[in-house]
Amino acid sequence: MRLFPAIAAILIVSSAAASAEPGSVQFDIARTKRSPGSIDLFKHRHRHRLAKRASNVPHTVQEILDNYDYLYYANVSVGTPGQKLRLQIDTGSSDIWVQSAQNKFCQQSSNPCNDTGEFQPQKSSSFSPISNNFYIAYGDGSYAKGEYAHEIFNIGGASVKNLTLAVATDANATEGIMGIGYPRNEAIVSTYGSSYQYKNLPDLLVNQGFIQSRAYSLWLNDLEASTGSILFGGVDRAKYSGNLVELPIDSYRGESQPSEFFVTLDGVGYTNTDGSGNEMVSNLGEPVLLDSGTSFNYLPDGAFRAIANALSATYSARLGYYVQSCTITSVNASIDFYFDSVTIKVPLKEILYPAITSSGRQLTFTNGQPVCLVTVASNSDLGVSILGDTFLRSAYVVYDLDNNVISLAQTVFNETKSDIVAIGTGTTAVPGASRASSTAVVTLESTTSSTDFLAADASVTDASSVVLSTISATNGATGSAITVTGSRTSSAPTSVSQSGAVGRHSHIGSGRVWLEVFIAITVAFVCRLIT
Repeated sequence: MRLFPAIAAILIVSSAAASAEPGSVQFDIARTKRSPGSIDLFKHRHRHRLAKRASNVPHTVQEILDNYDYLYYANVSVGTPGQKLRLQIDTGSSDIWVQSAQNKFCQQSSNPCNDTGEFQPQKSSSFSPISNNFYIAYGDGSYAKGEYAHEIFNIGGASVKNLTLAVATDANATEGIMGIGYPRNEAIVSTYGSSYQYKNLPDLLVNQGFIQSRAYSLWLNDLEASTGSILFGGVDRAKYSGNLVELPIDSYRGESQPSEFFVTLDGVGYTNTDGSGNEMVSNLGEPVLLDSGTSFNYLPDGAFRAIANALSATYSARLGYYVQSCTITSVNASIDFYFDSVTIKVPLKEILYPAITSSGRQLTFTNGQPVCLVTVASNSDLGVSILGDTFLRSAYVVYDLDNNVISLAQTVFNETKSDIVAIGTGTTAVPGASRASSTAVVTLESTTSSTDFLAADASVTDASSVVLSTISATNGATGSAITVTGSRTSSAPTSVSQSGAVGRHSHIGSGRVWLEVFIAITVAFVCRLIT
């Protein structure tokens, strides 16, 4: 299966909802805060709720988010009477599945599924089994097996009837998944063919009158912000700047319709502290998956290494990341992603994560500066490129499944006002969106690469550090040479100091650039979380 969900962003939907007008429902989402950059991505999920907001826009369903760093969950209820569960929201997959109380993984003495909840079909009068051939596997190594069923699915007060979902009696994850992608990407389709696809949540929200078309807007907001939102069937014009630009969704070779949310990335550059911009990689033409179910970003080696060259970051073999001092997150600079007629600028503070151990301790260099992980890696072990939450937080994204387009605009961080308009029907359904200058669709190949990626010019000097040699600015990339300038207010760290930690640490080589962000995660880390 071409599925790359897993480790990233989670939506927590409050159970209360406010009806706006007949035919529309609003429900809120809370996103809880935890320490960013934890080495263990599945710990420290302490949650709190935000008050819901009202919206009087017909045919929209809105959820308000509270920042929980990597993961976005939805609090839903399933069955009659409703059983409360927490599901991870994922644009990179299309099935909804819930944990069964019979799953042995959940029956361990540590109660790993206690926070997310377990579904008990025998306690629901509306449960209607279909078949026992459900199986799905994800990029982080998690999987689920069980039975398909029809059930009532309540989300924020909206009661969706006869939803096809799966109950996992065998799974190795702590929570279920709420996939909201194309039905063509459902697990059963990859096993038995397209004739077995079923109407999933976006389909039924339309069919049952909650929204007008299969389209929704994602606004994750700033990493440190208290709110964000996902809006089914609508666009919030207050949450982005400039114009929404429609990009055609790319499809795999041999497919008449797209099955995943790939759009073409044309290049990568940066904007410096003085506002000057430079393009590092041009004419890239790379399909990238816009996936809320993935935390980090995975790019071709040329683009990845061009960013690495500009940043003078250092690879830490012990951590399995490139690292840089967190002090640079205060710098007003960005890495820029070019998509035809729209550019999305990602600030440094959005793509550098503090390196925090599972016990909650911040790693530091020997000079006392905090260590940050850079959240861009090579895609060489995946065969596809992915832009996850560290990119998506800086973009306002409208996923339009009916018209096979994605609309992008630069996000407005921390905007408290709303200007919501409904998404209608037809080819111009998304309000205010304009077509990109080029409407060419890139064809994806379904084969994947298994080429190992080794950090260029990194050499181990002792048991506790890695030195990054001077790198040519144009190594492995096309486009203009990199001429980032700036100065540091503190001396560069010389080694990582962290007693009792697992793994090898590194030091940062001398660098004179402010623009120090995102750099490569090693294949070992990629294999652990994505393959």
